[in-house]
Amino acid sequence: MGFKLTASALAVTTLLSACGDGLTSKATPERLDGLLSGGIDADAQASISERFENAIANNEVASALQAEFDGDATANTPTVALTDTLQAALQRNPEIGRAAQRINRADAQRLNAIFGYLPQITLSGNYAINEQNVLATDNAVFQLGKATYPSIDAQVELRQPIFDLGRIYGIKLASTARSAAEVEYIATVQKVMYETFDTYLRAAQSRNRISALERRRNLINRQLNAEITRSDAGIAEDSAKNSLRVEVANIGVDLSQEKLRYNTALSDLAFLSGARIDNVAQLSPPAGVFGTERRVSPEQAIETALQNNPEILGAIIAVAEQDIRKRQAISADFAPVLEGFARLQYEDREASRFGGGSTTMDTIYGVRLVVPLFNADGQGYANLIARVDFRDALLQYFSQKRQVSSDIRSTLSRLSEITRSISESRRALGAARALVNSERALVEAGRSEEFLVAALEARMVQAQERVRYYELEYLRAWGRLEYLSGMNLAEKL
Repeated sequence: MGFKLTASALAVTTLLSACGDGLTSKATPERLDGLLSGGIDADAQASISERFENAIANNEVASALQAEFDGDATANTPTVALTDTLQAALQRNPEIGRAAQRINRADAQRLNAIFGYLPQITLSGNYAINEQNVLATDNAVFQLGKATYPSIDAQVELRQPIFDLGRIYGIKLASTARSAAEVEYIATVQKVMYETFDTYLRAAQSRNRISALERRRNLINRQLNAEITRSDAGIAEDSAKNSLRVEVANIGVDLSQEKLRYNTALSDLAFLSGARIDNVAQLSPPAGVFGTERRVSPEQAIETALQNNPEILGAIIAVAEQDIRKRQAISADFAPVLEGFARLQYEDREASRFGGGSTTMDTIYGVRLVVPLFNADGQGYANLIARVDFRDALLQYFSQKRQVSSDIRSTLSRLSEITRSISESRRALGAARALVNSERALVEAGRSEEFLVAALEARMVQAQERVRYYELEYLRAWGRLEYLSGMNLAEKL
């Protein structure tokens, strides 16, 4: 009989191997081309969509999440302030929502780890038809012949871990993972706040430049009209007129590109905040922000970051987590496991070949000791891999620490450079404003023309835009320093 079963199994295996091409669907070039051109099967897509809609409609949690995170909120006004945008991102950004759900998952995993050390109770039952055929025996009672009879059996079993290092480390690991999820939530919030803050400032820079380009174009058009009038009167050369036309055309190109950048920034803001944003407000850096690089040394900033930066805290927790995993793996490979057990067994045999049935109730209890000796689970030793993972986590921490330290030094240096740029651009603006005022005084005295004032005003507008650009660029660098230091920008503004 054993030989026949083995031969049958081999025959079935050979048949399945021979028919493999027919039983499976491979990613052939034709199939892949069909997916690219026509997508997945229409009926399958309709079924999946219907299942998705039913899952949302029939689940209160899914419906609540859809109401909170799906779609765009309607802005009360076309222009949204920075603080309002940050608050919208805090409430509606899906990455923050997912980070919160990971905390819930870590809590559930910790609860399950605790359950691993609580009593385990199981109930099982069977109803079976027994067919026996005694082919050979030397027992006078156990005679040759056949018998068919039903039986019912049930079993209640209780197991209680007494000493199991793997489960103990599992509880510690789950608690550490919960702390990691909490730090990850903080890191996600701070990252989203920084990205929203930085994107808003980029949009504000684009808006300022668009406004400056439009003003410059209007002023140069005034010059161009004056040059056309003077050319018609024969007191100006065509080269000046053509030069102004080229400048107007160049400004038009710059304006088109800047509007594209502005719309891209608004689109990014809408994605980050979940709110419809048609425009950003005029923004000026708070007075207390300037001079940060003089008040904070690189060493102070790095020390603050090492204490508060959630990315570094996460790397520290990852090292602790891998250390626990290593200990858990060592215990699984070598530590004995002791558990208590109790079993209640009930069996009702309706009849048997020996004439008459039986009903029994057995109670079995005791302790079980399992000692791993060699390759206990048939997969080698897990601690070999766990040791490598622990060293990898350490290297990740050192790498994160070095990156943050380097980034802080670079950002502080950038703040110093931007401060010098602000000073130079403000001096240039002051000189340009003085030239405009001087030329306007000459016009009022009848010694100059208005179109010359327009030319100087165009240069002044460009200088004004440059000052605003560097002021917002300083604020962007300050925001990055705060983010690297582990600060929530939504609480700093």
